[in-house]
Amino acid sequence: MKRNLLLLGALFLISVAHAQFVDFGTDYDIQKGDFAVGDIDDDGDLDIIFSGDNNGGTEKGAILINDGSGNFTSQTGDRVIKMGKSGNIQFGDIDGDGDLDVIFAGWGTSASPSIGIALNDGQGNFTLANSDSYPINPATTVTSAGFADFNLDGLLDYYYFGNGVGNCIIYFHQADGSFQASTASFGTCNFVEPEVTVVDFDNNGYPDIFITAYDNITATRFSSLFKNDGFGTFTQYAGVDIYRKKANGTSSWGDFNGDGYLDLLLNGDGWLNSGEDNDGIVRIYKNNAGLSAPVAATFEWYRQNGVGNGSVIVDWDNDGKLDFIIGGWNANTSKQETALYVNTNPANFEFTKSLLTDTYFPGISEQGFRVADLNGDNKVDLLLCGYSGGTMALNRRIAGYVLNQSSKASVAPGAPTNLNAVVDQSSGVMVTLTWQAPASEAAKFGTTYNLSLKNTTTGKWFYNPMAVVGGSKNGWRKVAGRMGNVFANTEFELYDLPAGEYEWTVQAINGAYLGGAFADTKTFTIQSTAVSNPVAFKPVISSIDNHLKIIIDNSALKNRIRIYEISGQLLTDEEFAGVYTKEMKSGIYLVKIENASGIVNTKVIVK
Repeated sequence: MKRNLLLLGALFLISVAHAQFVDFGTDYDIQKGDFAVGDIDDDGDLDIIFSGDNNGGTEKGAILINDGSGNFTSQTGDRVIKMGKSGNIQFGDIDGDGDLDVIFAGWGTSASPSIGIALNDGQGNFTLANSDSYPINPATTVTSAGFADFNLDGLLDYYYFGNGVGNCIIYFHQADGSFQASTASFGTCNFVEPEVTVVDFDNNGYPDIFITAYDNITATRFSSLFKNDGFGTFTQYAGVDIYRKKANGTSSWGDFNGDGYLDLLLNGDGWLNSGEDNDGIVRIYKNNAGLSAPVAATFEWYRQNGVGNGSVIVDWDNDGKLDFIIGGWNANTSKQETALYVNTNPANFEFTKSLLTDTYFPGISEQGFRVADLNGDNKVDLLLCGYSGGTMALNRRIAGYVLNQSSKASVAPGAPTNLNAVVDQSSGVMVTLTWQAPASEAAKFGTTYNLSLKNTTTGKWFYNPMAVVGGSKNGWRKVAGRMGNVFANTEFELYDLPAGEYEWTVQAINGAYLGGAFADTKTFTIQSTAVSNPVAFKPVISSIDNHLKIIIDNSALKNRIRIYEISGQLLTDEEFAGVYTKEMKSGIYLVKIENASGIVNTKVIVK
C-alpha cells in the first residue's frame, strides 16, 4: 500500500494545541527505532528511512520517497530496511561508487533481516549485500552498527557491536575490497545492548569509540571511551573518568563552549551499581583535549528506557551556540517528556529548559531522534519515534516530526580557505591536508568539516562527502543531521593511498548541520612507486614514559622497522621479531614496519 504524507501542506492535527507535531499515522508506529535522512535516489531532495520495533515486538520499517515538493510516498518491497528494536541506521558509501549505502542493526525477532549492509543501485533501490563479501556479526542481538575510516587509509570500515562475549567487532576494509574482522581492541567484551558513538574527541584525526552498555562481566553499567592509536586498534582511555556510569541510553557530542573540542552529553539509566540515586541520568562532560569532571549543570532526571538515539545536540535556534534535545521518562514529573535545552551561557555550560512537551513536542520514551531540514527553510526539524503517553494521551508508539518554529534561519558557512596538500613518499605514503576555517564561523560553535576525496584515475571515492560538490547546489548535503566526516579538524592525514591522481576539497558544516559551499577543488598525485594499501598484519603500538613499544602477533615473522623524524630524516633502521622497544625523546615520528606480509606506515606520538 502506498500512502502520501504531505509535509508542506496542511498538518495532521492531533488537537489545536498540538498542531506543530506531524504524526505519520498508526501505519508507522515504532519505538526503540532510528531514522536516516538522505537523498537515496540522487534527485536533489531528502528521503527518509526509519525502522524499529512495532506494537507486536517485531521489526517494522519504511522508506519515504520525497517527490521534491515535500510529498512522501511510502515504498514497499525490496527498498524497505527493517532493523528491529534498539538498533540504528546509518548512511555511507561502502563500495565507493558515489551513492548512499546503508548499514543497519537491531534486535530482530522475526525472519526479516535485522542486521546487514544494503547496497544502493544509485536510484534508491537497495539490495542486501552478500555476507560473504560484507561479513556481519553472528550474534543473535546486535544493537550498534556504523561506518568510519578507523585507520585513515581512505577506505571505509564498519563495525557491529552486540550482546555477549566477543561481539565487539570492527571490519577493516582491505585494498582488494575484502573485509577483515578484528576483535583485538575490545577483548572478551560481554555487553548487553551496547550503544556506540564514533567521535574524534582529541582532534588528532583518528576516529575514537565511545561505548555505553550493561557489562555482564562486572554486573554494572558501562560508559567508556576507547582511544584510537592510529592503526585502527583501540585502548580503553584512562584519562576519561565517567562519573556514575549509565546504560540503556545514548551519548551525543558537540562543542558547547566553543573551545574547538567536542563535549559529551550522556544520558540513560544510571541506578544499578553506578552510585546514582535515581533511575535516570543526564550529564555533560567538558572536553579539555581529554575529558574532565562532569559540568555542574542542573538537569531534570530522564530515564532512557531502551537503547536509541534519544538525545541530539544541535543549534536549534540558529544563534551560533549548541543546544540539545532530550527525552524519556522524567522521574520528577512522573511523565514522559521531550525537552529543548537552550544554551544561554556557553562558558559556564548553562542551559534553559523549554517546557514544550504539551504544546510542541510529544512526550515519548524508548525513543529515537534525528534532525533534518525537511522543508528547506534552513531551520533544522526534529524527527522522533517512541512510546507516547503522559499529557499527550496518545498511549501508543508514534513516528513523526516537528517543524522548527524558530524566528531565525541558519546561515550557511562560507567556504574554507588556503587548502594545501603535502605528499610525503619518503617512508611510504603520507598525505597531509590542511585548510583554514571560513571567517563566517568565527565566534560560532559546533563547526565541523566534510572532506571530499576522489581518485580520478580509477573513479573511486575515498572520502565521499555525501554532499554536492560544485554546480548550482554546491555544498547541499545529501545526508542530513550529521557532523562532517573529519569532525572539527582543519588538518587531516591519510596513509598509503594507492597510486593515482586525486581531487579534493572541503566544506564547513555549522551547528545546525547546514553545509556551506565547497572550496575550489585541488589536486595531488601519488606516484606509482608508492607502497600500496597496508596489508593484513596489525602491529600494536604504544608509547609509555618515552618508550616506544611495538608488538606483532607472530613471533616467527622477521620484521624491519624504520623510524623517521617528521622532517623525513631516518633515525632507526633495525630488525626484530615479536616485540620491539626503544627509548625515544618526546615528539612525533613516522614509523614504517615491513615483513613478509606487507608494509604498515603510521605516525606515532611519543610522550
